Amino acid sequence: MAVRVRELVVVHDVGCPRCSRIAHELPECVTVKVRVRACTEPRLAEIYPNLPADVARCARPAVGVVRVDGSVRWWVGLRGAIGVLPVLRPGAGPRAVSLLRDAARGR
Repeated sequence: MAVRVRELVVVHDVGCPRCSRIAHELPECVTVKVRVRACTEPRLAEIYPNLPADVARCARPAVGVVRVDGSVRWWVGLRGAIGVLPVLRPGAGPRAVSLLRDAARGR
């Protein structure tokens, strides 16, 4: 049975230009809604209890794949490319990987 994706959540450091770029440009690469969240949001850990600690500390960006049942699977750094594969627009793979690679490099 295939896992259906409802939306993606991008958690990034708004103070990091590379991280911010993924938040702004990834929606053009995928076929589902992208929700952008700042790692500095006070209630982020309440909203996403399984968010990796290094993402919540603004040490790394992450892509969360929100399934139709509401569960979230997190892909941290460049591994986010795996999470977006099922919802990529045709031909958008190289651009998405480039965005994730730049964000994973950090500041």
